[in-house]
Amino acid sequence: MTRKRKIQIGSLAAVLVLVLVGTTIGGYWTANKYRTNLEYSYRRSLSDLGDYVSSIETTLTKAVYTNTATQQNGVAARLMRDSSGAKASLSNLPLKGDEFENMSKFLAQVGDFSTALSNKISAGEKITPEEYQQIQSLCDYSTRLRQGLSEIQDELVEGQINIGETESVIKGLRTSQPVFSDKLETVAKDFEDYPKLIYDGPFSDHIGQQAPKMIEGKDAVAQGNAQILAAQFLGVDQSKLTHTTDNEGGLPTFNFLYGDTRVSITKAGGVPVRMMNPREIGADQLKYEDALKKATEFLNTRGFGNMKESYYVINDGKCTINFAYTVDGTVYYPDLIKVSVALDNGEVVELDATGFVMNHTNRAAPAVKLTQQQAQQSVSPYLQVKEGRLAIIPTPGLNEVTTYEFLCESKDEKKEQVLVYIDANKGFERDILILLFSDNGVLTQ
Repeated sequence: MTRKRKIQIGSLAAVLVLVLVGTTIGGYWTANKYRTNLEYSYRRSLSDLGDYVSSIETTLTKAVYTNTATQQNGVAARLMRDSSGAKASLSNLPLKGDEFENMSKFLAQVGDFSTALSNKISAGEKITPEEYQQIQSLCDYSTRLRQGLSEIQDELVEGQINIGETESVIKGLRTSQPVFSDKLETVAKDFEDYPKLIYDGPFSDHIGQQAPKMIEGKDAVAQGNAQILAAQFLGVDQSKLTHTTDNEGGLPTFNFLYGDTRVSITKAGGVPVRMMNPREIGADQLKYEDALKKATEFLNTRGFGNMKESYYVINDGKCTINFAYTVDGTVYYPDLIKVSVALDNGEVVELDATGFVMNHTNRAAPAVKLTQQQAQQSVSPYLQVKEGRLAIIPTPGLNEVTTYEFLCESKDEKKEQVLVYIDANKGFERDILILLFSDNGVLTQ
């Protein structure tokens, strides 16, 4: 090999070494920058979480001492704001496992509970001694959380822990330094005995404990009898059905298959609660009116009488109609059944009666203190009332309230259709829904 050739090879090797070194340095610099940015982001979220929790603690302390509606509503608004911010900050932290479930529930319930109290105060009601005790309990837990977060932040400042674990990943090993999520897990242990909080809100602990009212106290049904009921519901021979995996939980059911069609029968009472036929649907041949007729006939022949249609949507060749139980002119919106009709031939391909089974019961006639005319006075003067009726609606905590439902039209050029629900006993607005009309259905927002 000539001297010139050796020099060329040596030069090329030197260039390759420089490229590799540069790439390595660049990769390390990029990884280090990413780790630093991630660490900063985590620290910022932890700092924000600490600030929100500290504010929650202060506000809850003040809440115990407030005694007028104006101040109590202001306290509730601050708690809702801080709870939302704290939940967002917590979600940005690199937490693992289920240890933080109660901590997350605590933050959710602070905002949700304050919303429920605000609604109660706005309705002219007073905070009860039991609710003041719940406020005090929330305050105590916020103090624990604030103290724990403060200790973690002190350790971060002193360099005893890091939040991010990216350095460990880059090096391919676990550092001996304490991991942030493990430290916060220690704080989360303070919430292991976090008590159940019952109030009128979607995060109340009673929500997951709701028993299906329609079948409460009903006798258990044998699997064989449930299969017969499922076959009758589908209108087929029971020998054509096969038993598959059952559902347990809050609404236990036997599940059966007829081809690809799945049907569920409650283990107590033997009520058909769900059905789904996932067949391919052809081109539309029917309109909403046809689908409504088919769905109504289906419900009537399956023992679901007195059901009145409300909203519907057309999608993927199916018309899904919401039905609510209606008797003596009063509509019971908690007692809901959804029926989907295939628009190629009018076959009912889906049914979901979960809402009906969970909520339907023999209720007494609703008691009201206001007449429809008196309640109508609470409707906005910018709306023109078209019609009204009594309606039972669910609250966020799945309780029921009696209202007057007024179908209205806005007086401006938009002519929006609006549903206004006025409490039939206290005269304030319980809810307002805007009707959305399109070629694909009628929905609300």
